Amino acid sequence: MLNGVTEPQHFDGARTAEFTEPMRRLRTDMASVRTTGTGGTPQDDDAVLLALAVHLGLAEKGDETSGLGEPGEYAPVDNAGGEFSGAAGDLVEFSSVQLIETDFRHSCGRGEQRQQTVGHVVNWTSSGGGDITCGTPLPKQASAAAREAARLSCHR
Repeated sequence: MLNGVTEPQHFDGARTAEFTEPMRRLRTDMASVRTTGTGGTPQDDDAVLLALAVHLGLAEKGDETSGLGEPGEYAPVDNAGGEFSGAAGDLVEFSSVQLIETDFRHSCGRGEQRQQTVGHVVNWTSSGGGDITCGTPLPKQASAAAREAARLSCHR
């Protein structure tokens, strides 16, 4: 999902330059674990996020944390930054995340103490971004986020 983009910035290719345009946030996805029924403590939320990360292959059983966003955090807007040498034309920088939104059923405890929790998770697996040159066709393997950034910021 595209979650941030800059306005085009002109580079003349004659010198090394950096992006100075601010990144505009497009989405406000906040990490959350909403539960119904029993459970719903911060420890339960951590267990749900760790189970999700294990299911997605992002963590292993026995890890202490999931590596996913903490409930209440907004998805990051990453500025790729860096210097460009020899870049010419109007360039746009963008940020993206792989959004996770799913319902879940999770069991905590053992035996008679076992509790079922059901709910809904919003989170993301990774963030990234890049830059595109307006007026230059995107390669076939370009991400959906890159295509959306070009559509929104490269004024034709």
